[in-house]
Amino acid sequence: MKIPTTLSKLLTVTGGLIVVAGASGSAHASTMFFTDVNAFDALTNTTLVEDFEAFSPKDRRLPSFVSNGNKYIGLAGVPEPNVVVGSPGYTNFGVPVTTSSILTATGGEDFTVEFGTPTEVVGFDTYLNAFGPATVSVFGTTGLLDTFVLNHDPTTVGFLGILASEEISSIRWTTVNGRSINTGIDNIVQGTEIDNTSTPEPTSALGLIALGVLGFGSRLLKGKSR
Repeated sequence: MKIPTTLSKLLTVTGGLIVVAGASGSAHASTMFFTDVNAFDALTNTTLVEDFEAFSPKDRRLPSFVSNGNKYIGLAGVPEPNVVVGSPGYTNFGVPVTTSSILTATGGEDFTVEFGTPTEVVGFDTYLNAFGPATVSVFGTTGLLDTFVLNHDPTTVGFLGILASEEISSIRWTTVNGRSINTGIDNIVQGTEIDNTSTPEPTSALGLIALGVLGFGSRLLKGKSR
């Protein structure tokens, strides 16, 4: 995949409609971040890899687990680093009540997702709390590619899509005060960029404004609602 070199610098359009992030941790890698799923879908071909619905056991602390080829590793939590797949019906996330299974942790949320099959495109639904944004670090074979600070209304389910100029081997999700209000991710997709012949040239990149590319850029699980 070739992200045009013109986009290798941060491009911001007033109002936050589009932010193209290409100044990355690697001298040779470029990344684009999307908070609008339609804009993400317009440039990528993806497949749902994990929605955690069939995963078992749910609601149990695990140091790590592998599901559908990807490995999930806890880096923080109580009483030890852990990851948890919470079943639907929890009321201690930012949203009023969860309606699907979500990857989170008990205590604080700081975990990694290692992709068994690295791809240049990754996306997932996001759950935040009101205490602060999520920091999403993106890694490839060359190391850290880029870091994005995700902030959206915590009472709603958000989205983050990542398009990189090299395959993404893992991501790290870190949030603030998850011990009080849970955060997490769900519905992970992976894929590729749509053929470059269909990708807008740098001169037409502003045409993506209408698509709204991008916005601005852990607690024990408690009782479910009945």
